[in-house]
Amino acid sequence: MSQIPDLLQEARRRELGQAAFYRLLSGDAAHGGDTEVAERLNELLADEQHHVARVTARILELGGTPEGGEAVPRVAPSLEAWEAEARRREEDEVAWYEDVLDAVEDPGTRSILSEILESERHHREGLAGKWMPAEPTTAKEGM
Repeated sequence: MSQIPDLLQEARRRELGQAAFYRLLSGDAAHGGDTEVAERLNELLADEQHHVARVTARILELGGTPEGGEAVPRVAPSLEAWEAEARRREEDEVAWYEDVLDAVEDPGTRSILSEILESERHHREGLAGKWMPAEPTTAKEGM
């Protein structure tokens, strides 16, 4: 289980980056008056923030301390090009979660990362949010 804390910190860093990416774009869309795109981006943002919360909670459950603060994307694409960049980023997320899940034996961590992976797959395919369950999936996670 020694790799689990580092893996969770990396997952948190990645999810913070995704959240910052969608936050920046949703602000641009709202400022530009494109409410439909802003809503899609806000839904993606909500899911990414939920991923951050789930991973952070797991770090704390295991006695760790979440590292780093909010990530800031270096470059945001134009609103006309956001979908291609978002899909590329989501593909990277799917590949990362698929890769690391093979090494995760801890059932609680595996469950959380598997749920996030499912959500990331939906993001990649539809570039829309609201794929994460609102409540923990096990009684222990709710404690």
